[in-house]
Amino acid sequence: MGRGIEYKRQVVKDLSQRFSAAQSIVLVDFSGVSVSEVTALRSRARQQKVDYLVAKNNLIKRAISGTPLECLDSDLTGPTALGIGYDGSLAIVKLLSDSAKDCQGLKIRAGFVDGEYASAADIEAIAKLPDRPELLAKLMGALQAPVSRLVFTLRGTMCGLVRALEAIKEKKEGDKPGASA
Repeated sequence: MGRGIEYKRQVVKDLSQRFSAAQSIVLVDFSGVSVSEVTALRSRARQQKVDYLVAKNNLIKRAISGTPLECLDSDLTGPTALGIGYDGSLAIVKLLSDSAKDCQGLKIRAGFVDGEYASAADIEAIAKLPDRPELLAKLMGALQAPVSRLVFTLRGTMCGLVRALEAIKEKKEGDKPGASA
């Protein structure tokens, strides 16, 4: 027996709220995935502060109707699970991409990342990108490298100058009358 209409309205409202707060959404086909694999996937999702949930396609379609997410409508066929990331990181994309490699039954269909539709191939490519903290670290390293090279160059020049002055001083002290050799 089906669920009541109030329950379905509440599910659509909940999905709409999640979608409006989402930075990235990934649709996956989970047919053939064991219960233990899904449990492990949900646990990893909770650890990374992202959502992994299953919803009926017609309820998802109602939740995305009239929003930019409507582009996902054609990908809502068969058993569908949603991965939703909120904080701007690509944690859900990476999690589901890695899980799809481990779980044979889990197949990425499409996604919506940073306001753009992403095909399954796009999701795989995005998953290979480094995270924001790693990118920031690389940027800082790139910005710091010229300054570090300048400091080392100046240090080497200064050391050379000090050695030259020291040699001149020793030579002049050796040339003074009364200096014994």
